[in-house]
Amino acid sequence: MQNEAKRKFLIFESHGVPYAFDLAHIAEVSEPLPSWPIPLAPACCRGAVHIHGSIVATMDLAAFMGFPQCMRPEKLIVLRKEIAAMAFLVDRVIRIVDKQDLNLIESPEEGLSDSKLILTDGDIPLLNVHKVVRIAEDIMTCSP
Repeated sequence: MQNEAKRKFLIFESHGVPYAFDLAHIAEVSEPLPSWPIPLAPACCRGAVHIHGSIVATMDLAAFMGFPQCMRPEKLIVLRKEIAAMAFLVDRVIRIVDKQDLNLIESPEEGLSDSKLILTDGDIPLLNVHKVVRIAEDIMTCSP
């Protein structure tokens, strides 16, 4: 695990709601890329993209979380390949925040977040990337 003091978080928006990922789990952020459909995939899976020699499943994060699909995603958040061959379309990326500029508290909420970033401009759920990936993989394998 990275040095706790040097930890950083990527804050982004999906369906008008701010969320965060630990930056250590992110390979890159790019503009949305052309994708190819995945047969029989659920609606939240927007297809597959080719990134740096790898085929990566692209999920609409809003649809994945039960909201309407993101109609005009501005960014694609690509996970590190060690975690999963997966990327998420989001409305926009807001900023990167250093751990020293916030309070990180565990929140006993169920769902995709188990921590919150407490910032001067509000609380932001920190998505647990491993939970997100596990559920996304389950959805993909159970799709009709």
